[in-house]
Amino acid sequence: MDDKTKTIAAITIIIGFVVLVLIGILLTIGGKKVVSPVPPESSIKIIFISPTPISVATASATPIRVATGKPTIKPTAIPTPR
Repeated sequence: MDDKTKTIAAITIIIGFVVLVLIGILLTIGGKKVVSPVPPESSIKIIFISPTPISVATASATPIRVATGKPTIKPTAIPTPR
């Protein structure tokens, strides 16, 4: 690299650093949030609810044998209607 190329590279880096510092100072003084995951108070809030699967047989169900010899499932807990 010759001296002219090194000088241009150094000036470009210095100008870029100064621009970033100025942007940081302006954002701090301005006090305005640039990006926020929390919506403003007057905005519409949307809540996403994903469905949960309902299992037919519980994990604690145990197979038993009845008089016919066919296996059946006997749940250990019976859900009550609300």
